[in-house]
Amino acid sequence: MSKKLAIIIIGEGDTKLDDSSLPFEGISIQELFVECVPCSLRFAVEKTLKVMADKSVPEFVFIELEGPAFPAQIKESLEYMPFEDLSFLLVYLLDAGTFSSEIAKLPNFIIKQIRESDIIGINKIDSTDMAKVSSIRYMLEAINPDVSIFEFSARDHDEGFGKFIETLVGN
Repeated sequence: MSKKLAIIIIGEGDTKLDDSSLPFEGISIQELFVECVPCSLRFAVEKTLKVMADKSVPEFVFIELEGPAFPAQIKESLEYMPFEDLSFLLVYLLDAGTFSSEIAKLPNFIIKQIRESDIIGINKIDSTDMAKVSSIRYMLEAINPDVSIFEFSARDHDEGFGKFIETLVGN
């Protein structure tokens, strides 16, 4: 049985996704324009979820934030929305080919995002050597020893990607 997923993209209007652009059923996509994320995100997301729920109540909501956002602060503000059984995971996705494995080269906001994450997905492991992937994993574990880390190639839908998705759906 497939799950209903809502994707809310907090962006600048350059998203090329909508409900008809994905080859999957049960996915609803909304793009939000929020000028001050800490000030108004909760209310914008709440309103958007209510509109989406009029069509179909989502079982999972994926909120994509661009730039130097602080997910834990946003999660905290969203936890008070009036929806039953709503829970949150902070998921951080990174590109193994372009991500630095040296803590000193990472901006502070990225270190904070990693530290606040519940799950980290190291994507595009097929675009670099496994030594770099191992180095990235080691660095991530040094920043956040309690995080669950998954290595995968989403493009290839490999075993690691399957485990990543199962974990997201299971929480």
